[in-house]
Amino acid sequence: MFIRMAAATAAAATLAACGGGDETTAPTRGGGAVLTTDQIIIEGTDTMRFIPNQFAVRAGAEITLIFRNTGVMPKESMGHNLAVLDGTVAPNTFSAAAISHPANEYIPPDFEDKVIATTPILGPGEEETLVFTAPAEPGEYPFVCSFPGHTEAGMRGVMTVVE
Repeated sequence: MFIRMAAATAAAATLAACGGGDETTAPTRGGGAVLTTDQIIIEGTDTMRFIPNQFAVRAGAEITLIFRNTGVMPKESMGHNLAVLDGTVAPNTFSAAAISHPANEYIPPDFEDKVIATTPILGPGEEETLVFTAPAEPGEYPFVCSFPGHTEAGMRGVMTVVE
């Protein structure tokens, strides 16, 4: 099951924009350290990129993710969504299945149970806030834009879950 939340509240948006999340440094399995956060802002651009395209969260933490389409091109040709996947389906497989489901915001019904959280397709200047619980299992979880051709063009990233 995936979670969608409508527009951000002003307080949450202000807090996230100011970097007001709970940030800590956690060890990684490789022995290094990674900055973890429970609040993140990600932008989707007209060059089909996520900025940033990676972030780390603590296992089981409640995450607030604000996704903004910062492009100017029309939604019909350059709409973006952000779908965090559970890691059991390859991003390209997910996106290939999504092409035929525009009425479902390019989320393929056969893979809805593989989605941790997702936004609808956003047009230029639009934003959406997701609040979800990070997986309990540490690891790497891909996120993609499933608008046709965007994942394949490089609009993908990784959410790393650490203990």
